[in-house]
Order: sequence, then structure tokens, then C-alpha cells
Amino acid sequence: MSDINLVRSHSLSIAKAKALVQSAADGLATQYDFESKWHGNTLRFHRSGVDGQMLVTDSKIELNVTLGLLAKPFKGKFVDRIGRGLDKLLAETEPGDKTKKPAKKKD
Repeated sequence: MSDINLVRSHSLSIAKAKALVQSAADGLATQYDFESKWHGNTLRFHRSGVDGQMLVTDSKIELNVTLGLLAKPFKGKFVDRIGRGLDKLLAETEPGDKTKKPAKKKD
């Protein structure tokens, strides 16, 4: 059973969603020193005390992480950092970006 489970919906192509996941993993790998490898549409990653995977489908990204005994006290920090990172990347790449101004109504 995973210690961390995050699911984020998206409307990207699988290729774009995988690129987003890879970008997130690259940033986390630098910070937490882990290695990752793709197996189909699943990015698996590992380091001492942390095993996880990110599954990419046509509508969602699902993260599952199992933490070792020494990493469990940092669960909240991991969830916060990973969740914010995914949300930020999705906001930057999703079609219909919320930063666009709505069209003005004609009277």
C-alpha cells in the first residue's frame, strides 16, 4: 500500500502529459537524488527509502509512493512539494489557460 497517492486530471495528449511528468521528475530528482525510468506510460523512480511511480493516462496523472521508515516523517513535505509542483506544471501547460482574459460581452 502506498504512503502517498496523488491524482491530477488533465486534458493533454499522453505525450505532453509524459513530458510534464518527466519535467517534474527531473526537478525532484535533482533535489531528492533519485533515479527514474519509463516503463510504457509509467515512470518508476527509486532512491534509498523511497519507491514510487507516476502513471500517465489520457485523462489523469496518478502518483503512488511508498516511503521507508526514515522517510515517513517527511511525508507531509513530500506531498506538499510534489502536489504544488504538479499543479504548477499543469497550470502552465493545460489548454484554456486561466491566465487568459475572458472575452468581452457585446451589448
